[in-house]
Amino acid sequence: MKRIISILLIAMGMATVAPMVSLVDNGVAAVYAVDARAKAKAQREKERAKQAKEREKAKAKAAKEREKAAAKKKKEQAKAAAQKQKEREKAKARQAKAQQAKSNAKQTASAKPAAPKANPNLTAAEEKEQYMAAVAAIDKDNAKAIAYNERDIAHRLGFWGQIGYSNLFTSGIAYDADARTGFQNKDKGYVGGGLGLGYQLRYKQMLMTVGAEFNFYNSVMGIVNTDEGMFNRSYGMQPYAATMTYNYSFSPLKDKLIGGFVQVPVLFGMELKNLPLFWQAGLKVGMGVMGMSSVSGTLTTSIEDKELIGGLTDMYNHSLVTDQDFERETTNVKFGLNLAAHAEVGVNLDQWINASPRVRASLFVDYGFLNSLNYTPANGAQDIPTQMLVEANPLNFPANSALATTSAATAKVNPFLVGAKLAVWFDLPRQKKYTHDYPKAPTPRMGVFMYDENTALALGGVAVEITNTETGKTMQKNTNRQGLLQGRFAAGTYRVSATKNGYYPSDTVLQTVEEFTFDTLRLAMERIPAPIIYTLCMNVYDAETKEPIEAAVRLTSTKDSVVLYAAQSSDDGFIETPLTEGDYIAHLSGQGYMSKDDTLHFVRDTFDLYLQHIKPGIKVKIENLFFATNKTYILPQSEQAMSDLANFLLENRTVTIRITGHTDAVGTDEANQILSEGRANAVRADLIKRGVEAERLEAEGKGEKEPVADNDTEEGRQLNRRVEFTITGTAGEDIEQVF
Repeated sequence: MKRIISILLIAMGMATVAPMVSLVDNGVAAVYAVDARAKAKAQREKERAKQAKEREKAKAKAAKEREKAAAKKKKEQAKAAAQKQKEREKAKARQAKAQQAKSNAKQTASAKPAAPKANPNLTAAEEKEQYMAAVAAIDKDNAKAIAYNERDIAHRLGFWGQIGYSNLFTSGIAYDADARTGFQNKDKGYVGGGLGLGYQLRYKQMLMTVGAEFNFYNSVMGIVNTDEGMFNRSYGMQPYAATMTYNYSFSPLKDKLIGGFVQVPVLFGMELKNLPLFWQAGLKVGMGVMGMSSVSGTLTTSIEDKELIGGLTDMYNHSLVTDQDFERETTNVKFGLNLAAHAEVGVNLDQWINASPRVRASLFVDYGFLNSLNYTPANGAQDIPTQMLVEANPLNFPANSALATTSAATAKVNPFLVGAKLAVWFDLPRQKKYTHDYPKAPTPRMGVFMYDENTALALGGVAVEITNTETGKTMQKNTNRQGLLQGRFAAGTYRVSATKNGYYPSDTVLQTVEEFTFDTLRLAMERIPAPIIYTLCMNVYDAETKEPIEAAVRLTSTKDSVVLYAAQSSDDGFIETPLTEGDYIAHLSGQGYMSKDDTLHFVRDTFDLYLQHIKPGIKVKIENLFFATNKTYILPQSEQAMSDLANFLLENRTVTIRITGHTDAVGTDEANQILSEGRANAVRADLIKRGVEAERLEAEGKGEKEPVADNDTEEGRQLNRRVEFTITGTAGEDIEQVF
């Protein structure tokens, strides 16, 4: 009973607790669900932010790539534009150059004698005469061009500068014949010079120079008195008899002159042949373009009176001065035509100065021998001493130059310049005359006439081959119906041969072709007689049993590889075919037999041919197998031999062979053994490449152990150098019975 009550109580407790547990579980689950959703939402937000960031990053990268691509494209476009511009400039330069060349060619062609043209209607002598006339005309024209180009002449443009001592030599100034007759002029020179430019012609050693230059001259004309420059003026004072004398002393009294002339020099001279020296002399015609003058000096005045114990000086209120310097204003002086003589001598500095222009240094002298003064007096301009005495103040005289006073009415001025000169000359490019190439001589002509040897009739359609023996160049032409072939060929030696169906080829002959010739080569051709046809008979037998066997036979000529006959023999091994006399190669093969080539000299004969039955132990030499000297390399000319051997093995799949290499006795035994093994293995490897199973092939070397001839002769050693193969098995089958 207690047990039942306990069970009921437990059950009631569980029923009460279960809903509570379930409620708690549901609450916990809800909490967990909310938390999970929040986490999921946060994760999604994080993913979206990450994706947005990546998108922004991708956009920035794409923009950067686009910007980079645009910059690259712009750079490429600029480069392409620059390249295009460069190409256009090059094209323009080429066009200009081509135009210039065309113009030069046109000018050259206009003066070039016409070249003779080949004329088939002229004889060789007439062609030569025409050609030599053209050559003579070109020789004459070229001689003129060469003489023109080789003239010892030069044209130069240049400039020069000169500096030195100058003077305007003044003479003929006449003062009034009174107390002043003691005055006279004394000239003193100063620095002068000039600049010029011009043209110079040099022919051989002779020189001619013309141009234009400007020269200036400095000169000082001293106006002095023989009585130490003193002159006086007396004043009478009325009603007294006293007389006062005013004394004037000038020390010095100078007239400064500057003159400028534009001149045209015309000079002739010579360059010394063996020395770097030259000289020139001539005239210079010029005109004065400027002239200036001013008077200056130092004045001292004093008064003397016999009533006075001593003279009066330094009384400025009475115009008594001591050493008063003065200089009058500059006035113009007119200079006119100047005709001057010029002479100079100098040295060429080219060999000491490494420069492209020609530099000349010289000493020169110019002297104007005409009066260059264009006299024009100033208003009221008496001679200077008179003016000084007339004026109360001796410094108020109106003329500022002795050359503008009445004293200069008969005066003369002769410009003079002497000094050093430096000239720079540039050679002008010379116009060159071009020589002409000689025209190509008419190509010599050659003819070939082909005819039948028996009938002497012309043969048309003959293929004539003409080969230059020096260049190897070959030309082939056919003769026309008249048996002729004509053409032009360069001078030289030619091989001439001809072929025509039905005729034997002509023997090759040598024909020499010379300039201005027209030779005809006559060649006869022999007709080939009609061949006589016979019947070739052959019997094929087993080499051991001598029984007839069935075999495949192929006939070729020894002259070429053209197959003339190919057939299978009858059961009794008999073969016949029409054939002309000659040498032939018969290739025989039969099932179960070794293939074989026999050379036949056929003259209406019947041939018995034998084939060796394939069986173990048969040894066969591989003919026409060639190796490089002392090497195992199979040469290309062995292709046919290797192909035949491979075909034999591929057609007879049960046959196995042993390949054996042999050498001569030259060299050591060891070396010969290695060489023989290498060559045998080379043949085996080649057969495997051609599809023969490797297990059917053995290879060995015998060295020099098994000679078949004497090793003391070259012929014997050649026979000993060989590769053979031996049939080692047929897999137990009777090859003879296999079809």
